Amino acid sequence: MSRLLLAVFIGLMFGSPVPAQKYVSNADQMSNTFLPETEVPATVYFLSGLGADKLVFDKLTLDPRIPVKHIEWINPAKKETLRNYAIRLMAQMDTTRPFQLVGLSFGGIIASEIADIAHPEKIIIISSTATGVPVSSFYRGLLKVLLASPLAVPLLKSPNFLVNRYFGADTPELKTMLKSILHDTNGKFLKWALLGMSTWTRPLKVPELYHIHGTADKLIPIKLVKPDTLIDNGGHLMVYAQHAEISEILNKELLR
Repeated sequence: MSRLLLAVFIGLMFGSPVPAQKYVSNADQMSNTFLPETEVPATVYFLSGLGADKLVFDKLTLDPRIPVKHIEWINPAKKETLRNYAIRLMAQMDTTRPFQLVGLSFGGIIASEIADIAHPEKIIIISSTATGVPVSSFYRGLLKVLLASPLAVPLLKSPNFLVNRYFGADTPELKTMLKSILHDTNGKFLKWALLGMSTWTRPLKVPELYHIHGTADKLIPIKLVKPDTLIDNGGHLMVYAQHAEISEILNKELLR
């Protein structure tokens, strides 16, 4: 029964059917033009996935010239919108100077909200979505009912076969990391974020957005998004599992 409930949760968030699209990776076509050695790139603000911290980016190998700052999640206010939450997160940023954004999963959604307000030089989202995923009012209502259950948070925070499968945690290292992420995730924050994502209705992607997605992502299936670059066999945790490929793309895009 608990596995069925979990499957319903995941299906409600990212399982709404839309016509599949054909995508071609642009990775081999990207320019090799980099900044001159004397030019300092804009600060890059990283936003991790739902409930995760900067450790999920630990395996990335970024060019030492790239100034990096990790945004820390804060507690949402009661019934706070994603946009208002993004505005409050911006207190951790200097938006008076040129900057860039990198958002992973839920962090990509918040990065889009920030970009809509503060206009970065570039925004890169990984294992995320640039626009709202179509969810009917019926399913949104059902999600609210399910999240009201006392079993909801313990179920979503407990590592099991379905959670590991949808996140693509298929090695002992990835399973250990995912278990740590789920354990450290605040239950109220998790419920708020899930509801916020289900009602996120952005129709068009923000300007200067570059999307990296895995072909094997089960949490946000490829048929629901239109990425700029595909990572072959990349799951939802590919930023960790396939860090070398992600690092190469980030360095090329952030140093343009």
